[in-house]
Amino acid sequence: MKLKLTEVKLSKTPEQFYAPFAKEPYSALLTGNGMKDNSRYSFVGLNPFYIHISQEDPFNDLNELLEKYSVKNYEYPLNLWSCIGFVSYDSSHIIENLPKTTKDSYCIPKAMIVFYKDFIVFDHHKNKQFLIQALINNDYTDLSNIFDIKSKPYQFFTTNKISCSSKEDYCERVERIIDYIKGGDVYEVNLSHQCSTTFKGDPYAIFQKLYALNPAPFSAYLSFGDYAIISNSPERFLYANGRDIETRPIKGTISRGTNEEEDSKNKTNLLTSEKDSAELAMIVDLLRNDLGKVSEIGSIIVKDHKRLESFKNVWHLISIIKSRLKKDIKYGDLLRATFPGGSITGCPKIRSMKIIDELEKYTRHLYTGSIFVANNTRFDSNIVIRTVVAHKNNLYFNVGGAVVYDSIPKKEYEETLIKAKSIIKILNP
Repeated sequence: MKLKLTEVKLSKTPEQFYAPFAKEPYSALLTGNGMKDNSRYSFVGLNPFYIHISQEDPFNDLNELLEKYSVKNYEYPLNLWSCIGFVSYDSSHIIENLPKTTKDSYCIPKAMIVFYKDFIVFDHHKNKQFLIQALINNDYTDLSNIFDIKSKPYQFFTTNKISCSSKEDYCERVERIIDYIKGGDVYEVNLSHQCSTTFKGDPYAIFQKLYALNPAPFSAYLSFGDYAIISNSPERFLYANGRDIETRPIKGTISRGTNEEEDSKNKTNLLTSEKDSAELAMIVDLLRNDLGKVSEIGSIIVKDHKRLESFKNVWHLISIIKSRLKKDIKYGDLLRATFPGGSITGCPKIRSMKIIDELEKYTRHLYTGSIFVANNTRFDSNIVIRTVVAHKNNLYFNVGGAVVYDSIPKKEYEETLIKAKSIIKILNP
């Protein structure tokens, strides 16, 4: 792959720059505003030259494509040129023999992987912006006017009330999980429910309003075929730089207070909660086990446990787990070994996923899958939570939480609504 670099000066934010291109087929924006160690880059992909839609084995497909379009001969910033794509939760059926009894409210491919002629990188640490172009058909795209294009204001409005599971229905399913836990089947299960509504207008307007309200560090907008994916995710799934890898599970959530005193009290309650600490500890152990499948012996460490991170509506607890990838392991293998993330399935993972299929009404599809930016020297990905999928005139989003032995069903339901607060506020102003 032959690449050309142009350093540019942009006064626009990534989401402002991307706005004129939001309707371009298979264009993409990955951005976010978080802590310094997880929000260095934003990326915009334009003018795709290869679109791979995977229905078989996306993990193997990713391995092959990253080697085909290698950047190993390039240094910074050219080695940031990447594909952008997603792997849906349903890809877990490729890894394990799992039941499928849920209903399809919408259908989406197991994975999409898109490579771009024109790839814009925002390096927020160095305050620099780069246009990286791929030579395709012996020519580069003429982008002489790309940085002067202005967009018209985007608008949308919902045409129905948001429909979600009732409190009674969700609480009944929580109680069934507690029975499974008491019976020794599992220790923890992440249960979700799907919400939906209809709308008219431009999906990018939803992203703009949601991101303005909560600029989550792993946000994304993908204009992929018949789908617009609007992600406001706070959670990193996998990050790899060379063979150094990490994962950052979130377990433990509490709402922000309405004043400084209440906010401080909520923060303290989260940090001292035995339930939330137990949830996080179980998932850390699960992910250490998953990483152990592909990591060098003795390289797995928990760098930071129970780190508190603040967002507009919630406080979260996270852990940072690091390891060193074995020499013969590629990023698709890493993704396969750890997918789907333990923080959104449960412990033990496979039994939890079978219970999820039994108790959740609708197929998760993209929800709790992963959106990624990748080449064969670098990989970064989120967990697809706090995410709206727009398909035709319909909007779908899931919310959920971990159920453990001492869960209180009513509070579990309320926690899902706290997590969805930003989305609900945008869709039902």
